[in-house]
Amino acid sequence: MVHSPFQIRGVIEGFYGVFYTPPERNNLISFLGENGYNLYIYSPKNDRQHRVHWREPYPDSIMEQFQKTVELSRKVGVEFCYSLSPGLSINYASEEDFKIVVSKLKTFYDIGVRTFMVSLDDISSKFRYKEEKEKFKTYAEAHVYLANRLYAWLKKLDNKCRLMLCPTDYYGKAPFSQYIYELGEGLHPDIDVFYTGPDICSETISEQETGDFAEAIKRRPIIWDNYPVNDLAMRVEIHIGPITGRSAALPSVCKGFVVNTMSEAEASKIALLTFSDYFRDPVHYQPWVSWEKALQKVAGKEHSDALKIFAENTLYSCLKHVSVEKLKQLTDKALDLLYAGERATDSLAIQRLHSYLDSIDEACYDLKFRMSNYALRNNLLPWIESLESWAWAGRRAIAVLKAIENEEDIAEPYKWLEESLKEVENHLKRVSGSLLVPIIEYARLKADQEKGIIR
Repeated sequence: MVHSPFQIRGVIEGFYGVFYTPPERNNLISFLGENGYNLYIYSPKNDRQHRVHWREPYPDSIMEQFQKTVELSRKVGVEFCYSLSPGLSINYASEEDFKIVVSKLKTFYDIGVRTFMVSLDDISSKFRYKEEKEKFKTYAEAHVYLANRLYAWLKKLDNKCRLMLCPTDYYGKAPFSQYIYELGEGLHPDIDVFYTGPDICSETISEQETGDFAEAIKRRPIIWDNYPVNDLAMRVEIHIGPITGRSAALPSVCKGFVVNTMSEAEASKIALLTFSDYFRDPVHYQPWVSWEKALQKVAGKEHSDALKIFAENTLYSCLKHVSVEKLKQLTDKALDLLYAGERATDSLAIQRLHSYLDSIDEACYDLKFRMSNYALRNNLLPWIESLESWAWAGRRAIAVLKAIENEEDIAEPYKWLEESLKEVENHLKRVSGSLLVPIIEYARLKADQEKGIIR
C-alpha cells in the first residue's frame, strides 16, 4: 500500500499515433504496480474501435488480449479503465447509438473491467443531427444527458462500476466556458472529470488554477497531465526530463493525476518514476534528484552517465527545462573568442567544446551498442543518431578551422563536414545540436574566404 496524498495515481494511454503493443502495455502496467500507481486508462486516439469506428466491436482476438491485460492489472494492483471516444460521430439523441455505447462497455465489463471513461475531447462542439438540435439546448446538456445515463446504467449493472469523463473543454483559467459551468451543474457528483491545467500542455499547474476549475465543475478534478506525451507536433521531441511545475498543494484541490505517456513506452518510465516520487511526497519532491535516480533505474547504473549526457541535450518540452546550458555556454564562448581573433588551434575554449562533443559521441555509442535495456535503446535511437551526427558536424567544423590556420589542404575535412550536415538534415528529431550551427557556419565562411570553396 503506497501512502500518498493523491487518491488516484494513473497513466493514460491517450496519445495520437502508434499505440502500444499488448506486451508493451502489459510491461508498463507491471512497472506501474511496482511504483505506486493504481490506475491505467486505455484511450489511444488511433485505436479505430475506440474512436473513429467506435460503433464497431473489437475482433475476438483483440478482446482476448484485453482480457489478459485486465487480469494482469488486477494481479499487480492497478485498476484497468476502458475509455470510449464516440464524440466524432455520435447522435446524442439516438437510442440506437446509446445501445451501441452500452453494448461496447458491457463487453469490457464481461472481462472484468469496472472503471470506464467517456472521452469527449478534441471534437467539434456543434450538433450534427436534427434530433439533437430538437432535444438539447446546448452541447453541455447533451454531454450531461449521455454521461448521467451511462452512469445510471453502470450502477444498475454493478454498483462497483465507476465512470470518468474527459470534457470537450478540458483546460484553461477562470472564468471558464459556459460549457464547464453547465457540465458541473448537471453531472452526477460521482462522475470524475479531467483537467489538463491552464494549457493543453501546461508548463505549470497551480493550486489556484485547479481550485478554480474544481469550483466551476463542482468536484475535485483529476489532473490529466500532458507530460511526457510527445504526439502530433511534438513528435520531433523525446520527453525524458523530470516532472516540474506542479504545485505541492494540488492534493487539496484534485483527486489525483493521470499521466499521458509517449508512444515510446520504455522511455516514458523516466518521467513516470519522477511522477511517482512527486505523488509520494509533493512537498519534499526534488525533481533533479529524482531524475538522476530514474536514469539509473531505467538504464542501469553502468549506463546512467551516458544517458544523462544524452538527456541533458534532448530535454525540449512544454516544461521548458534549461536542458542545453552546457553546450550553449561552450559554443558561445568558443565563437566569441574566435571572432575576437583567437586561434582554434590554441584555444582552450575550443578544446573544451571539442571534449564535450567527444563525450556526447561516446555517450551515444554506449547507448546504441552497449546498453542492455534494448527497449529503451530502440525508443531513443532516432534522437541518439541525430545528436551523434551533430557532434560529428561540430568536431568537423573545428577540424576545418584548424586546417585553415595550419595552412593545410582543407578539401578533405571540408568534404566530411558537408557529409555530416547532410546526415543532420536527414534526422528530423529535435536535439541540442542545432546550437552548433553558428560555429559550423563560421567554419564554412572561413573556408570560403581562405580557399574560395563555393557552396
